[in-house]
Amino acid sequence: MEAFLNNFLLAGSVILLLSVLLSKSSSRFGLPILIVFMVIGMLSGSEGIGGIHFENYELTHSLSLIALCLIIFSGGIETEIKDIKGNLGRGVALSSAGILITTGVVGIFVHFLLKITLLESMLVGAILSATDAAAVFSVFKDKKAQVVAPNKNLLKFESGSNDPMAYFLVTIILGLIESGNVDPFDLGMSFLLNPAVGLFVGWVLSKAFISLNNIINLEFIGLYPALTLSFLFLNYSLAVQFGGNGFLAIYVFGLLISSKKILHKTFLYSFYDGVSWLSQIGLFVMLGLLVFPSRLMKIAPEGLVIAGFLILIARPVTIFLCLAFSRFNFKDKVFISWAGLKGATPIVFASLAAVKIGDRAHILFDVVFFVVLVSALIQGVTLKFVAKRLGLLYEAIEDPSFPIDFEVLEKTKNGIREIVIEQGDFAIEKRVVDLNLPNGCLVLFIKRDGSFVIPDGSTSFLERDRVLVVTKSKGDIEDAVQCFKDQKVSESAFFTVEGNEKVH
Repeated sequence: MEAFLNNFLLAGSVILLLSVLLSKSSSRFGLPILIVFMVIGMLSGSEGIGGIHFENYELTHSLSLIALCLIIFSGGIETEIKDIKGNLGRGVALSSAGILITTGVVGIFVHFLLKITLLESMLVGAILSATDAAAVFSVFKDKKAQVVAPNKNLLKFESGSNDPMAYFLVTIILGLIESGNVDPFDLGMSFLLNPAVGLFVGWVLSKAFISLNNIINLEFIGLYPALTLSFLFLNYSLAVQFGGNGFLAIYVFGLLISSKKILHKTFLYSFYDGVSWLSQIGLFVMLGLLVFPSRLMKIAPEGLVIAGFLILIARPVTIFLCLAFSRFNFKDKVFISWAGLKGATPIVFASLAAVKIGDRAHILFDVVFFVVLVSALIQGVTLKFVAKRLGLLYEAIEDPSFPIDFEVLEKTKNGIREIVIEQGDFAIEKRVVDLNLPNGCLVLFIKRDGSFVIPDGSTSFLERDRVLVVTKSKGDIEDAVQCFKDQKVSESAFFTVEGNEKVH
């Protein structure tokens, strides 16, 4: 047993090391990083150089659900509600009606192409209907090249929120395949209650978490991620227990807590970003182990046709229907259509089908895996090129966050504020000492062109600088802000009486 454990740790550590090292060079060649992880899994599998035999669909599905929970949560906390408010209705349409349209269009096409039953072909359509949160988020993590905000925010919201609807459809169709019939009333109630319960559980637990996180005052900061993790899986399990959508509950939970002030928010974001990456590596490597390249070659012709139909017809039809009469123009819709990347999520859903209906699902699994590879390689590699050709890509200056836990400082007696130096402000081209800031006020950092400046008294301010200011008491913070904005306030901040300098 000890020898087996050691061999397992050795193989796992080598695979993880290769995944991390190769991720460094993948972007240089335009190769999606998640495909690198998947290829490493395939090379490590029974038909690769690693020779690891792995064909346990049930274990894969169970571990994949845990990884998807972490990935979806990470996507939720990375999405700001204020960024999606303007397109919330369109995003909901894409993640609900869009899933139904794609399922129907792809299902009918697969039915005639593969000559399988209509229910099985609809199952393929439902499995392939969701865009993958991990794949989409990884593309948008490039801080040097960014897609225009409305398109990026809509795609992030769609990819994070459409997995629940797709998963629900997959389970419904699998139930029909297994039982042969279903009560229409029960089906209708499930369509209503499944998302409603998920939304309610996510909302309630987000309120509970925010309150508890801010008052519990744990002795060790390392326990805060554990507290968040307990709530994360509590969302999933409670929602499922009451017949709701666990994935939706997790996404809503992450989305809502990201919009509120919580203690150690920066630390939690960094922790779960790392956990999300680790989950993605493990998930894609495991899915790569599960596939047999020889079987992929047999279904390659049909897989290419289905992938082409999905990318060039089904996805554009869905986007142009769901975004009809929206403020998105033709170029926006073309790009959003092209950005419908497929990733681990469809393969995880296909593994569920393999668990439920056995060997009949193997051809479906292989088709789905092949389509995902084609989608990731073609769309993932060319996404930035397409965005640039459509005039939707711009070079961005990396804008790191201040290395300060704002929420912790805000609970002290100190005042803290981030100030943006705008055109017409008194502070432009003035030194720190020229501003006559309140007694005890410190300028901690200046964020300028993506880098930090640690100022002293002679440091001058420029337009568009972002300045982090801390005062001795909360009551002084507004006075400090006005010293940056208004010349009269700054000049009157200090006055002299009988030769003695006093602070206002």
